[in-house]
Amino acid sequence: MDDLYEILGVHKTATSIEIKKAYHKAALSSHPDKVPEDQREEAEVRFKKVSQAYEILSDGSKREEYDRYGMDAFTNGHGGGGPGGMSEDDFFQEFFGGGAGFGSSFGRGHGPGGGRSASRRTPDAQATLNVTLKAVYLGKTEKMSIKRSIVCQQCKGSGAKASAKSHKCAKCNGHGSVESLRPIGNGLAIPVSTKCPICAGRGQIIKEKDKCKKCKGERITSETKIVEVYIPAGSKNGEKIVKKGMADEEPGKETGDIVFTINISENSTFIRNGSSLRASINITLVEALCGFNRPVIQHLDERVLRVKVPPGKVIKPHEVLLLEGEGMPIKTGASAGGRGDLYLEVIIEFPKDNWFSDMTEMRRVADALAFPAPKPVFSARNDKDAPPIEHEAGYTILAAGSSFLGGDDEDWDDEEKEEEDGEEAGCSAQ
Repeated sequence: MDDLYEILGVHKTATSIEIKKAYHKAALSSHPDKVPEDQREEAEVRFKKVSQAYEILSDGSKREEYDRYGMDAFTNGHGGGGPGGMSEDDFFQEFFGGGAGFGSSFGRGHGPGGGRSASRRTPDAQATLNVTLKAVYLGKTEKMSIKRSIVCQQCKGSGAKASAKSHKCAKCNGHGSVESLRPIGNGLAIPVSTKCPICAGRGQIIKEKDKCKKCKGERITSETKIVEVYIPAGSKNGEKIVKKGMADEEPGKETGDIVFTINISENSTFIRNGSSLRASINITLVEALCGFNRPVIQHLDERVLRVKVPPGKVIKPHEVLLLEGEGMPIKTGASAGGRGDLYLEVIIEFPKDNWFSDMTEMRRVADALAFPAPKPVFSARNDKDAPPIEHEAGYTILAAGSSFLGGDDEDWDDEEKEEEDGEEAGCSAQ
């Protein structure tokens, strides 16, 4: 049997980089399309051997098994089903460098790390974990019901009755896969390994009467399981929580993980921004002018927060009260274990029209406020003895946020553009 190191032309102590370089060189020189037609058949055999050698020696665990047991490590079900040409995805990923760039688009994504070693484990399962802002503020354990495939407990994944025996598939010779050359254009073809259509990749054939009664020869059954998922306080939207070994099972493979993605629903009171929280509170005009000392908001942990504004401190509309340390828990970083801040925007509730019962009440309020008289709005006149001309203008009160442009928006835009052009001309003149 050929030595894999000799096929690539490297020493047994070669590094992974040396093995990769040797593979690139050997793959190019032995490619069937790079040799005369009368040598093509021999080149195909050589190319498959080179690909097989690289498949094993480039994988740390497979290389270790090969060094200990030789090719016996990959027969009779060992070593993930045995070697045999690289798939099309693997060829491009390895030959063109893998990782970032051209080769990365061919990754199969069977869990962490990708690449061929991932074929020894089942794919990771993805799930969304819908939680409330309160849950990630306090930290919470959620119970999730999942349905997954598991190895049949009755036949232990063999697919056959206890007393029955299976026999090797004649199509794939027990490997579970068949090899062929796949054209990729421009006269090029690559060796690919696909699941055997006869035995469905199992490598063994079981007679109908000998199949396991529980799994019907499928080797797997399904189960519904309750999984507890702990959500740490301070978790963020989009974070991942991994439950190891809880994905679908397959005989002879390591079980992948379930990856839960946190999706935090909107809260009717609080808006989150990183470790900060923002909310709004309503106060009366009297409280804005005279101060107050009362509960203003109920927090996510059911605490009621009291705020004291001393008399004489005037709160203006939309000012923000900063409550330090009342934001979200901080899970990571230099401030881990602490909390962010809470920002409360103040909304002042003004009294309704005609709030006074008689004019004396309004007069007392006006006298108490004692605001300075308004500044004159008219320009100085040459004739100091002549009084300014006044005219009582009618008005309509619009709701807050109403457009103040009026008329045709296009007209406004034209006037605005003329003003901008005039400003630019003035700058140029300077």
